[in-house]
Amino acid sequence: MAIKKKILFLHFDLKGGGAERVLINLLKHLDLNKYDITLKTIFGTGPHVKDIPPGIKFSYLFRYEFRGFTWLMRFLPATFWHRLLIRKRYDIEVGYLESAPTRIVSACPYPDTKKVGWLHIEIHDRETLLTGYKDENEMIDSYNKLDQLVFVAHKTQECFEDLFPEVQTPKRVIHNVNDFDRIYNLAQKELSNELPLGDLNICAVNKLTKLKGFHRLISACSRLKQEGLMEKVKIFILGKGKESFSLKRSIEDSNLNDHIKLLGFDPNPYKYLSRMDLFICTSYREGYSTATTEAVALGVPVFTTDCSGMDEILEGGKYGMIVPNDDESIYQGLKDLLTHREKIKQYADAISQAPRMTTQRLVDEYEKFFDSL
Repeated sequence: MAIKKKILFLHFDLKGGGAERVLINLLKHLDLNKYDITLKTIFGTGPHVKDIPPGIKFSYLFRYEFRGFTWLMRFLPATFWHRLLIRKRYDIEVGYLESAPTRIVSACPYPDTKKVGWLHIEIHDRETLLTGYKDENEMIDSYNKLDQLVFVAHKTQECFEDLFPEVQTPKRVIHNVNDFDRIYNLAQKELSNELPLGDLNICAVNKLTKLKGFHRLISACSRLKQEGLMEKVKIFILGKGKESFSLKRSIEDSNLNDHIKLLGFDPNPYKYLSRMDLFICTSYREGYSTATTEAVALGVPVFTTDCSGMDEILEGGKYGMIVPNDDESIYQGLKDLLTHREKIKQYADAISQAPRMTTQRLVDEYEKFFDSL
């Protein structure tokens, strides 16, 4: 009987973000006859804890997040955290998120263990990655200690290489795994409450944080309403986060209550998404947007800012409109689509001709990568 390769995935927590969702998707599809897989998180919180598939060993260090952890992470050496959290030997250790997980994995003391860092976000300044590191020198040293850096999109890799030319670790791109059969199945589920649909129905699925740019969506819609272009347009935003109250207030202040609805977090966003005419992303940054990929899989055209991965997902704009990542371009792009709604149908027709997305091709790429280490 062949000896299974022992793989550890280290993540921050299992909250409702895209990185957490694609990690669960990957764990569900890796061949457990080939791999002995352990998932460890720093905090044992998040709705995806219940989604961890059978056969995956799971543990966490702290049950809940607490104030001062970032300071504590920086103050105590990475070797301390590795001894405390990892403990056992693995053939491969994967820091599946930037900052703390990558820092901890880089401190692995075993020369035979392959150390992998996974980057999910588009980086434009070094400060973004400093969270969890003592200083910039330690961060650079941490990345150079890894055996492999994996990026979820080509633009993500390019941005990193521009910022960190001194990091010599081998690099490659592997796109995120989506559980497409599950997505197709969940999209058929009935809604528990009837949506107040309009003539043009738009959906966004993302965390309600400043990084996701929902305030500039509201600002653009306010201008469009003043111009009479929001009639019978409905925008449904799925997600939760720190900006929830602020966004609700902005919607009310802009008199957009009849047009923009905050629906909160739903573990099945696909039953909403499949009923939409357009998916929208106004993020300042993404890595390889899970929600955008899911929208295309369900045949929904996309309007998005120019973030990492969008050009790859949308085939260079074949399946949706990509606009420059600034407030005025969001407004002008939406105005174009609302004025010429036939363009949305053209994008939908193009998606309908695309091959059906499958999970196994990407899983094969992951397994080939792990087998090569």
